[in-house]
Amino acid sequence: MTVTPDLASYDILLASISGGKDSQTMLRHLVRQAEAAGVRDRIVCVFADLGDDDEWEGTEDIARHHAEVYSLRFIVVRKGENKGEPVTLLQHIEKRGMWPDRQNRFCTSDLKRDPIGTVMTMLAAELRSAWRAQLAKGKWRLRKVRILNCMGMRAQESPARALLPEFSSNGRVSNESVKHVDDWLPIHGMTEVQVWADIRESGVKYHHIYDAGMPRLSCRFCVLAGRKTLVRAAQLDPRGARKRADLEDKMGHTFQNGTSMHQIIAEAEAATAAGTAVKASNWEG
Repeated sequence: MTVTPDLASYDILLASISGGKDSQTMLRHLVRQAEAAGVRDRIVCVFADLGDDDEWEGTEDIARHHAEVYSLRFIVVRKGENKGEPVTLLQHIEKRGMWPDRQNRFCTSDLKRDPIGTVMTMLAAELRSAWRAQLAKGKWRLRKVRILNCMGMRAQESPARALLPEFSSNGRVSNESVKHVDDWLPIHGMTEVQVWADIRESGVKYHHIYDAGMPRLSCRFCVLAGRKTLVRAAQLDPRGARKRADLEDKMGHTFQNGTSMHQIIAEAEAATAAGTAVKASNWEG
């Protein structure tokens, strides 16, 4: 059963967008629901930038475009930016000396979840400051800011995502006095066919990487991607594939368990020499 929370009960509707097809459709769905509830002005979009080595060209631009279509506030966040030193995913991997994997997905936690958490804190502080300005000094009591964190994960994408609840309380970023955060997956039950039908109906531009044969707009070389997807990515970005092979050699840790980027490069070069664009598969998690 599809879950739709009471959007009017939240002060901020935070849409985590990546520029990809699912977040594009999620945002359209959220806007429609917020308009019906009379709270469209509470939507804020946030884009977690992984860095030029990992984001496909034009990713931030397309995410910004998706926000601008609906005249929504758009915030870009990067790991380490609050210290004046943005950190890219590839730099973070090199510093740790290992690639992430299914059990240790520090790529998501460190470069997406945690930086987006800082945006929640910032937005809550902004709103509480505005409340203070509106109330007479000494005659008010601030309440917690209620934030609905909206994301585009779908059950069809993987067994792991199928197990995610459509709606849940986020105790990790909620706290006693400042903010309460709930997570919502508005399009969790949609199929890929339905997502593309929605995009075609909307007429809103999508990222070009799908037309190049990639099934998701994730980082260029995702450790959870299927082998054929990695080979296709290496065809599209041979320099990036070589950079990861070099990092493998430096760290002494293969890109995936049992799969080296050197093997991926060899397959990509053979396919390209044969004039074949490898048909990408999907992700594992």
